[in-house]
Amino acid sequence: MFKPLFITFTGVDDATDPTDLVALADDYPVEFGLLFSPKRQGIEPRYPKLSTIEWMADELPLRWAAHLCGADARDVVNGESSHHDGLMQCFARVQINTADPAVKPSWVGDWAAKRNVRAILQCRGAFPRVASVDVLFDASGGRGIVPNEWPDAVKTTFCGFAGGLRPDNVKAAIESIQHRVSAPYWIDMESGVRDENDLFSVAKCRAVCEAVYGKVGRG
Repeated sequence: MFKPLFITFTGVDDATDPTDLVALADDYPVEFGLLFSPKRQGIEPRYPKLSTIEWMADELPLRWAAHLCGADARDVVNGESSHHDGLMQCFARVQINTADPAVKPSWVGDWAAKRNVRAILQCRGAFPRVASVDVLFDASGGRGIVPNEWPDAVKTTFCGFAGGLRPDNVKAAIESIQHRVSAPYWIDMESGVRDENDLFSVAKCRAVCEAVYGKVGRG
């Protein structure tokens, strides 16, 4: 298989054991996504308290991505200063969760570059030919729905694929995606690595990594 460069696991929450995250990152190429939303922060399981985000992003030597939702995403799109600007330096990438086709990738890319991070935009259909931002195909929008068909990646864009991925279907998805790519890419998942209480499951993340990259022997 033409395997992804890394896997993003989105939705680390207040109940996640930091030592489990570090152990997984020691074994596999992973990125962890932390969700931001003014209305949901610290209320819904997927949106941890800002104090948790600040501690994890600052103290844990992991690859982090900030995923800005709701008003936080709109602030960026509208050209307003985010009240999280000081925290963005802890992240390698910042995803702006909007599928508005009117959003100009170059402007968002400039916004991110000023904060020394890389921006990610979403698309619902064909990948755009851009170099200023990374682009995640996500027709599901965090609802855990597998697309009927994956789009072809484009060489000018660092492309990511998301939508209904989970431990029991990720290998088949990669086998399909590999025919759509000719350059490094990543995959992202959110709903597929949560347990029955909607809590982030590092065990499910490890199962995904094992399906994609193979098991890592310990001891």
